[in-house]
Amino acid sequence: MKNLSEVLLAGMSAAGENKIAVHDGLLSMDYDELSQAVFHFAGHLSSLGVKSGDRIGLWVDKSCRALAAMLAVTHIGAIYVPIDPANPIRRVEEIRNDCQLSVLITSAEQLDQCTHDVSIQCRVIVLNEEYYGTADFIASLTCWNEAMKAVPTDSPAVVDYQDVAYMLYTSGSTGTPKGVKITHENALAFINWAKAKLMPSKQDRFANHAPWHFDLSVFDIYVSLLAGASVHLVSELLSYVPKQLIDFIEQQQITVWYSVPTALKLMLEAEPLFAERCKLLTTVIFAGEAFEVKALKVLRAALPQARLYNFYGPTETNVCTYYEIGENVPELLPIGFSASNSIITIRNNTGEELAQGLRGFICVSGPTVFAGYWGKPAQENQYYNTGDLGYYNEFGELMYNGREDHMVKVKGYRIHLGEVEHAINKHKHVAECVVVLNEDKQLHAHITIKDKAPTLLELKMHCAKLLPKYMLVDRLQVWSQLPLTRNGKYARQELA
Repeated sequence: MKNLSEVLLAGMSAAGENKIAVHDGLLSMDYDELSQAVFHFAGHLSSLGVKSGDRIGLWVDKSCRALAAMLAVTHIGAIYVPIDPANPIRRVEEIRNDCQLSVLITSAEQLDQCTHDVSIQCRVIVLNEEYYGTADFIASLTCWNEAMKAVPTDSPAVVDYQDVAYMLYTSGSTGTPKGVKITHENALAFINWAKAKLMPSKQDRFANHAPWHFDLSVFDIYVSLLAGASVHLVSELLSYVPKQLIDFIEQQQITVWYSVPTALKLMLEAEPLFAERCKLLTTVIFAGEAFEVKALKVLRAALPQARLYNFYGPTETNVCTYYEIGENVPELLPIGFSASNSIITIRNNTGEELAQGLRGFICVSGPTVFAGYWGKPAQENQYYNTGDLGYYNEFGELMYNGREDHMVKVKGYRIHLGEVEHAINKHKHVAECVVVLNEDKQLHAHITIKDKAPTLLELKMHCAKLLPKYMLVDRLQVWSQLPLTRNGKYARQELA
């Protein structure tokens, strides 16, 4: 396979007739229904003038229709750009303007929440059958029914292995989100590796816990489809509601689960009968943040029948290492060994490769390393420096050892503290701002003020217009003067 759209075609062959491909809680599509929806939607996009390489935004909650739309984008060789449904319209417009979206795929519910002081300067497709709201702030609008009447495009577009398949926007230090370009080669290197490593069958039932703008979702969607299995979409309203997540796993008879550790820990704490109710789980994977060993031991004991994996890799590399947890959980959990044919080296500040046991930056080269950031020059190095620190232990296992910069992770989301600070500094009463991650994994804003101090609620309301929900601060402290280090920099360690 050299085209991401070929995954669905391979899945159709593996699944056989009448096999459910996707279920969203309200609607199911079997492989034939999903493929027909993809072909018609692809035809509709083509009728709107969408060409290979055009960027198509997906600002919509997860659903069967949304999945069909996403797959249709790659089917015609265009690039899909998933956008957090909780993002304010101003951030959506910022992304649209940055990568020049040709079409924005969304829903009536999303549009109805928009304030009309920001117009959407591209074509819009809503995944509802009809749209009855006000559309005077939209350049052009069509609906699902119209898309399903389009002449189907059965054959996938011819694309190059190195062409971009999708873009994921991540936090940027300048206050502007960065578009990470993922090629067909990047995506397929991981998808093919994961299928070969985990060997899922068409009887497996995958949960899709991660939102689609988060790179964990690539596994859920594409590995399940490639295997001819089914993927069951977890509503983002349930993402961190542990008892309802357990209900979901039990009722949908989930066998493969992939999420950040936070979701697993919440379920373990909320339900004494977790082991009994989730006994069908055969593969459990976590990634995105460290899993405390104490909690991991509880999970291992609760699911003795399941294979447990720790996956590691930033958005720019997808999964580049893995570690399978055996019967006994090590006191220091490795991030393990190379995945997806990646080459992992440890290097110092000058790029020199370091010997085993020496701590340095985790650097990645190989087929999963991204094609660069949208609108930025291509990187010149032969490897990508993750900014994460690590070392190889005496067993040849890669160990994670934190970060040196101001990038943090909250519930698996990578957040550049500078972007949060940039948004807070736009508040009319804020003079200076430093944001840190405290011991409770909460974002804590420390500010000085120009005149009167904003409340935490006022600050959150201000930032909600500029940032996704997961980047809103949890605590606020006002200072007359922010503490400084001896060299005049903000004393971030003291504030944390």
